[in-house]
Amino acid sequence: MKDKTLRNAEQLGATIRLKRKEKGFSQSKLADLLGVERKWVLRLEAGNPKAELGLVLKTLNALNLRAFLSDEDRPLSREDRDVPNSRLDEVFGRLQRPVRK
Repeated sequence: MKDKTLRNAEQLGATIRLKRKEKGFSQSKLADLLGVERKWVLRLEAGNPKAELGLVLKTLNALNLRAFLSDEDRPLSREDRDVPNSRLDEVFGRLQRPVRK
């Protein structure tokens, strides 16, 4: 999985879901690893903005994901600007489109 900038809880949840599936874990298996109910994993993957930070970090660790913070006041380096779009960019793009009625 390529590095990805996440801007909201929905993007974080989608990333966690993709990585969980990539590792072949069911929601129940991940919940067991974390010591939570499957419902908690389901809500996290759905983009729960009120998920407990400690459990979110534990989830990232269980999936071998890492969170990084960056200072957005600092201009992007040339390397950061030249990163090609990944499959995740497409997924997040679809998630951010308004729902048609």
